[in-house]
Amino acid sequence: MKLGDVTVALTALLLPVLGAQAQAYSPLSKDISYCFRMLSNGGVKVDNGCYVQLLLSATKQKGNKVFEQVCWLPVGEDPERNSLEASLKLLSQGDSADFTMPAKILLSSLTGYPRVEGVTGSETLHVGVRVLRVVERDIILDDAYEKFCEDYQRYERRLIVQYIRKRSGFKAAGDIWKKQEKPGNGKKASKAGSSMNIAYEGFFLNGVKFDSNGKSGQPFRYVRGQQWQVIQGLALALAGMSEGEKATFIFPSTLAFGVKGLADIVRPFSPVVYEVEVLNVVDK
Repeated sequence: MKLGDVTVALTALLLPVLGAQAQAYSPLSKDISYCFRMLSNGGVKVDNGCYVQLLLSATKQKGNKVFEQVCWLPVGEDPERNSLEASLKLLSQGDSADFTMPAKILLSSLTGYPRVEGVTGSETLHVGVRVLRVVERDIILDDAYEKFCEDYQRYERRLIVQYIRKRSGFKAAGDIWKKQEKPGNGKKASKAGSSMNIAYEGFFLNGVKFDSNGKSGQPFRYVRGQQWQVIQGLALALAGMSEGEKATFIFPSTLAFGVKGLADIVRPFSPVVYEVEVLNVVDK
């Protein structure tokens, strides 16, 4: 689908959404109601474990737009009934529908996207959905899986660029973006077995925190060369940091939690942001 086609389709999608209050909606779950707009009759059905490319828009009840984007969402193996992902299971490729739901339900599905401004979790939103593409879970057995991952990662990079454009100070170092908040004294954990005590917090692009050593109240001890302590991106970042340094990093999913994500905490293909401070270094 070309950009022009997306624009035309999005315009067609938004028009009925703005008049959504006049339509007959059916209840789907505790907080979600729906109204079909167009059914393709025969497209690939959205089901558990698949990836869905959507033309997605959201407006407040008075018609103010809060979100509008072509995006990818993974549908888990057992999505919660009161969720956008479960709602998508009503649809097939080519279908479109309108939903009403609290903003918190939509925002919980957009953890991999830059922050949605000007909306609170309790507000009711009209959400317009058109299913552009459904990638079934069995694609992992198909030759097309590698191309799908490449396409998804290019899309992910665009999300990171969109995030960085709203912020200053980030510089690229390979696939990692870094913003130095405070310089260090130059002392690094330069040898295998050297350690550093760090404080860190992990966020999605929308600002939601998902990881922190603050829960324990103790610094996290990272040992250089010891595997499986941290995600690959953080290990690479720490190798270049020195005692006293504080920095913010953006890691693509390939250097974070990858195509599988992390249980119910991190979705597949999620870029992440880490704020890191090296408290002290103990050289071996």
